[in-house]
Amino acid sequence: MRKTHADAVEWLIETVREALENGTATEDDLQEWLMAAVLLEEMAIEEEADARALGAWIEPSPTIH
Repeated sequence: MRKTHADAVEWLIETVREALENGTATEDDLQEWLMAAVLLEEMAIEEEADARALGAWIEPSPTIH
């Protein structure tokens, strides 16, 4: 996971923790936050795959002279 995604997940965890401790989180809030965390992880996985694919595409291949 890239740093920006890790930061977003850490912020999300802290927000959920505070809401739970304060008793201000609803069931709908928890479901939305869980979906947000899943989407962030999926985005990170897709970006890593894209970066690997791009790296493989632009790597110079050996040529025979």
